[in-house]
Order: sequence, then structure tokens, then C-alpha cells
Amino acid sequence: MPRMTITLSKERQRAVKETAARRGTTITALIDESLELAGIRTRESAEQIVARARANSGLADAEAMDLALRETAAARVKRS
Repeated sequence: MPRMTITLSKERQRAVKETAARRGTTITALIDESLELAGIRTRESAEQIVARARANSGLADAEAMDLALRETAAARVKRS
């Protein structure tokens, strides 16, 4: 598995260590969970979500694409 180095404040580092210990998990697992909750997914995971949504939506491909583009544009406007 690839490794990554990040820089945290002493306070944040202590909070991460304490949270992992309290939950009985590793810092790596805690970070993975946090990234997942933040919507940061692997391409494979995202493709599975899209496939499931497409199968359940009942929308034609063109309708699904139109909806996706509108929602993406709206989300970008909210961020700016």
C-alpha cells in the first residue's frame, strides 16, 4: 500500500490519536472513514454507486446525463 506524509498541528495530531484509541481503530482506518464520509471515493466505488443509481432511477441515459450536469453545476455554485 502506498504511504503518504501529512502535516498536522500538534492539537490535531493529538485529537486524531485519541479518537483512534477511543474507537479501538487505527489512524489509517479513521482517515479512510473520514475520506469516505467526505465523498472522496475510489473510481471503482464511484462507478458502483453510479451503476446502482442508474439501475434504480428509471431515467433514460439522456435524462440521467442532463440531471447529473444540472446537479454538478448547482453544487459548484454553492461552493463558490
